Amino acid sequence: MAFAQNEFRYCPLCSALLEYNIIEDKRRLKCPVCGYTHWGEFSLGVGGVIVKNNKGLLVQRAYHPGKGRWTIPGGFVEQDEKIEHAVVREIREETGLITQPVTIIAIKDRPEDLPGVKHDIYIVFLMELLGGELKPDPAEVSAVGFFAPEQCSDFNAAPLSVDMIEKAIKYTKPGPANPGFIRKDTISMVGSLTTLFTLPE
Repeated sequence: MAFAQNEFRYCPLCSALLEYNIIEDKRRLKCPVCGYTHWGEFSLGVGGVIVKNNKGLLVQRAYHPGKGRWTIPGGFVEQDEKIEHAVVREIREETGLITQPVTIIAIKDRPEDLPGVKHDIYIVFLMELLGGELKPDPAEVSAVGFFAPEQCSDFNAAPLSVDMIEKAIKYTKPGPANPGFIRKDTISMVGSLTTLFTLPE
């Protein structure tokens, strides 16, 4: 039995060698001894958009993946952590700013059918700035700054982050009530299966 690179080989419960089985119409790894079934791998991430004077906060990543790229602050959600707590924590760790969530402005869904590759879900919040001092953590980010969307074409800014800043600026302006999320397919993102649900134009 051949295993793909980065794929589970042994049962995490009893250490027996896993075997492939067809379960619910999919090829899955199952333990022949204790019955454990590996249903897949998932990762949950969050990002936060902070708007000030019609500019959004971006951080420059200090490590891979994405080293040198400018994105909205954020990161992974801990196993025992609520998503709204995770985004507050990540922003404070990366930028020194104290914030609180206002609303969710986008959900990115990136399924993968490759063995060993995680199904990635990324939730973007509009954040309210409460306080703190803008000071990047050199272990995570090399620079921080507030930028207008039109400035972001001058440097290596992630298209999704720029789009989120534009959405947040529009959301914070006076106007009619927001009708809710829509599916958007015009933003360039990694992964052929990626879907983005976000606020309408």
